[in-house]
Amino acid sequence: MAMADLGTERPPRDSGRGLIQERGLPELIDALRWRWWPMALIAVLFTLGATVYVESLQSEYDGQALVAVQPRLNTQAGADDVRVIAPKYVEYVTARSTVEKVAPGIGEDPDVLAEAVSSRVAADTGNITITVRLPDPRRAANAANALAREAVAFSRTDRLLVAQQVTEALPPKQAAAPPRRLLEAVALLVGLLLGVVASLLLERGQPRLRSWRDLARSSGYPVVGRIPASRALHKGLAEAFSDIQAASSFRILRANLEPQLREGNVDVIVVTSPSPADGKTTVTTLLGEAFGRLGMRVLLVDADLRRPGFARVTGVVPRPGLAEVLRGETSVLAAAQKGWSENVWILATAHDPEAGDLLARRFNDVIDEAKESFDLILIDTPPLLSTDDARTLATMSKGILLVVSRGTLARSMSEAVLAIEALQAPLMGIVANRFSESSVPYNY
Repeated sequence: MAMADLGTERPPRDSGRGLIQERGLPELIDALRWRWWPMALIAVLFTLGATVYVESLQSEYDGQALVAVQPRLNTQAGADDVRVIAPKYVEYVTARSTVEKVAPGIGEDPDVLAEAVSSRVAADTGNITITVRLPDPRRAANAANALAREAVAFSRTDRLLVAQQVTEALPPKQAAAPPRRLLEAVALLVGLLLGVVASLLLERGQPRLRSWRDLARSSGYPVVGRIPASRALHKGLAEAFSDIQAASSFRILRANLEPQLREGNVDVIVVTSPSPADGKTTVTTLLGEAFGRLGMRVLLVDADLRRPGFARVTGVVPRPGLAEVLRGETSVLAAAQKGWSENVWILATAHDPEAGDLLARRFNDVIDEAKESFDLILIDTPPLLSTDDARTLATMSKGILLVVSRGTLARSMSEAVLAIEALQAPLMGIVANRFSESSVPYNY
């Protein structure tokens, strides 16, 4: 059932660009979670720049005066005449000739005043509001009052209506423009949108692997194991199998590999990854425990002589270890140490500056020696794309597992797969590490 779930046939390989097509909103949100920093950076910079610009804008104040137009006494003019004639006063106040007539008396530039003045009449009334917007509140109030007086003077030539200034414009205490808080809020929104667009474009150019289906489509190889992100895996190897989900994932990985071990007579498996910190050391050690629980004698070999990790993860001493065995100073059995679990032995190592040459010259002999005492040998190697050591070891193995963690660049995994294929090494499948996948609960 596990093989049917994960698939054993190689699906057609997709390009990394194809991984971001046909994605829904959850996938886009997940992509933004990985690309949050460019989005945040663009939003902050854009908002900061817009805020500095908005705060540098000159404040402007509205001076407002109210003029009421009504029928003259002893005339037959009525409300209909007011509705028809009042707009004439609005146009008169804002006319260029009126502005040029009033501007010299209040010391304003006619061009500036023409841009600053506006007027409107309230619907079905004769109430005309004259507004002048200028950088100085006193200038704005003086200009509004001057135009109101001019409108009153103009009404003297009107035989039907008469105008009077109802309220005098006072210097406003608060600026009417620009709407700084509104502009800053809009700038923040625009900055976030620009950040989202930039993040999605970055994701489109360098897509990351979000699900195990992405791994299968991008690599063209089956995903033989899906290891969830689990706190138990950080507490130590002895605690890992106490977590039901983590233990189940390694048993499924073991079950998917067993047919290949039987049919292909595989007894040496290299575990590698495209990049550092993909979790291959954790996968190697716990996969070894999973096979050890079947009664197989398993040897875990730390072949990363540049940055060895077994000594740190398992707590064993690094010397004597693989480096000493490669130099012929000790044997495999003498250097191997009993592990934390039954049927698991560990061949750790310390850093060695001659790692590449030692592995190329002597590693085959070490493996042949180890086969005499162990049923399965799991080899933890350096990242495939970082050094030549992993490629050297890949050609000596019966099978390769490629560990890929969630969020890895699709390009990196494709390069790793192409490297393995170029070596004509047997890639058994991909192990998806730290992938959070929904599943149907089944408890007993």
